[in-house]
This record gives sequence, C-alpha cells and structure tokens, in this order.
Amino acid sequence: MEYAIKKLKQDEVVLMKKIKGLQDGKPKWAASAQLDEIRSAIKLLERYENITEQDLEDEDEYLKQVFE
Repeated sequence: MEYAIKKLKQDEVVLMKKIKGLQDGKPKWAASAQLDEIRSAIKLLERYENITEQDLEDEDEYLKQVFE
C-alpha cells in the first residue's frame, strides 16, 4: 500500500500545481473535484493500512463520513 499512497500524494502535488495555474471556470472546478477524490482515496488507503480489530467495528460509520 505504501507505493499506492506515495503515488497518489505525488499526483496530488501535480494537480495542486495545475490548479494554481488555471483561471476560474469549469476546467479549474473539474480539477478541484479530481483533487478532492485523490485526497479521499489517500485517506482511505492510509486508514486501511493502519486498521485494527476495533476499527473494523466502526468501519461502516467511517466510510459514510468520508463519502459525504
């Protein structure tokens, strides 16, 4: 999982730089939405990597919060 998380964080940086260079409008908003998805994926993978037995019980509630 470490490689996937590292790759997504690199993609996050690249996308942030791209957003800074864009003017306001649909392309910037679309890139911003993609950035939000990447950040959600990073959070999920990091959580999955550090999950414990107790966390498994609360997983459904956590996933609801992440995707809202």
